[in-house]
Amino acid sequence: MKGLTHNLLACLKCSSYPLKLAVTEADQLECDFDPDHILRLLPKLDWKGLVALAGDLKEFLDAEVAAIPEEQPADIHKNEQVLRTLHHLLMEVKVQTGCLECPSCNTKFQIKDSIPNMVLNEGD
Repeated sequence: MKGLTHNLLACLKCSSYPLKLAVTEADQLECDFDPDHILRLLPKLDWKGLVALAGDLKEFLDAEVAAIPEEQPADIHKNEQVLRTLHHLLMEVKVQTGCLECPSCNTKFQIKDSIPNMVLNEGD
């Protein structure tokens, strides 16, 4: 599961957002940096969710990537370092195994082979 996917997911049981990410295995991918692509994504992203994601992934990230600003910079379209950080966080880190957990109702969604299982069981 990539960071971009995480930024779009909410709890299916109570709609809480963002989900806490517990990672057991993650890979680093390489893809070409396209600042225009990141800028087009920005209006669709939740910045607080990005900050939470960086915190959850900090042991798998370089220190500068994990240190995403708490607030979206006003001049982000001119700030290549922040755009590169977002690119890496959203596109190049792939969670292979782990768990998404709702901070409100504690429902857990397993991640296996980089796919989050967001199906609720009947008793959930």
